[in-house]
Amino acid sequence: MAQGHTAPRWVFLGTDKGKGIYRAHWDAATGTMGAVELAIETDRPDFFAIHPFLPVMYAVNAVGAGKGAVSSFHLDTTSGGLALLNRASSQDDGPCAVSVNKSGKNAFVANYTGGTVAAYSLAADGTLRGLSSFDCRNNPVCGTLGPVKERQDAAHMHCVTISPGQRYMLTCNLGEDALELFRLDNPAGPLANPVRIPARAGSGPRHVAFHPAKKWVYCIHELDCTVDLYDWNETGGAASMKLRDASVVSTLAKGTPLTGNTGCEIFVSRDGRFVYTCTRGVDEILVFRVNSATGLLTEQQRVSTGGKIPRYMALDPSGKWLVCCNQGAAVPNPVGNVTVFAHDAATGKLSETPKVFAAETPMFTLFV
Repeated sequence: MAQGHTAPRWVFLGTDKGKGIYRAHWDAATGTMGAVELAIETDRPDFFAIHPFLPVMYAVNAVGAGKGAVSSFHLDTTSGGLALLNRASSQDDGPCAVSVNKSGKNAFVANYTGGTVAAYSLAADGTLRGLSSFDCRNNPVCGTLGPVKERQDAAHMHCVTISPGQRYMLTCNLGEDALELFRLDNPAGPLANPVRIPARAGSGPRHVAFHPAKKWVYCIHELDCTVDLYDWNETGGAASMKLRDASVVSTLAKGTPLTGNTGCEIFVSRDGRFVYTCTRGVDEILVFRVNSATGLLTEQQRVSTGGKIPRYMALDPSGKWLVCCNQGAAVPNPVGNVTVFAHDAATGKLSETPKVFAAETPMFTLFV
């Protein structure tokens, strides 16, 4: 049922301009998507999570004007059917990410526009119950605004990534060049008293990915198109995270101007040997090789995403295919597409030419 399932039948797609959540049959043998069809209507569902053991999917409704929300859906893995269970306020505007802990007891949402993080308790049937929130706006705990005035005008929260041990959560604060570290088993509440982890000024941290060795965290920065390595240590009931000196690598080819480009997604291969990123503007996927002793990254391959404005990418559960959601630009491709690259697990490399499937401004993929 979840993304770790060995034989998914469906791929679900989030959308920017579409009517709701879309689905298509997934053939892992050939890396082929079937016809894309509307699974259920819902407002701008651009990021998903799935319950660890219940047939429940969660989607943020990335809207503003006080209507930001997160919705829970019953999922029929046989038919690909979705039925709304409940919808809860995201407690602010522009929710952009949702995660669920492995116990299935809590969900967390990052509100990009609002600059807040929200926590929920999950009922026995997986429905959402509001719990608490943390506001980084004008909050000295979170630091001060970054130097890029047009993008760092306020706190902007991106991602709610839970640590491998499930005791901590990281949120990227793009507006204030920081990562906020929350201790989820804090007696004062899961969002109480975060620790600020500084990022480089003007970098605009967007997403993080933990290495399976549980000692490194990679952060992709939206504003300067870079990736940094943080050393992660979780001992004695406390976690620490420190930026590694001189670890920064660019996602742009040498000589490529920064203007018009933004870093987007990052993930680590399941065996920890490779890191994958995508960059909007140049619309490229970059494959890095991981030094097993130091965690440092070396560029290995650079390929076109096969579309415009990549928003999300992931390996399918078989590990044979990398799937990229290209949101699409106003001109010349307003619809967008999903591109599927053959993936060589031994080398980490991707096929140069992907399979291409039309989709309505796709933003996210989930295999079930």
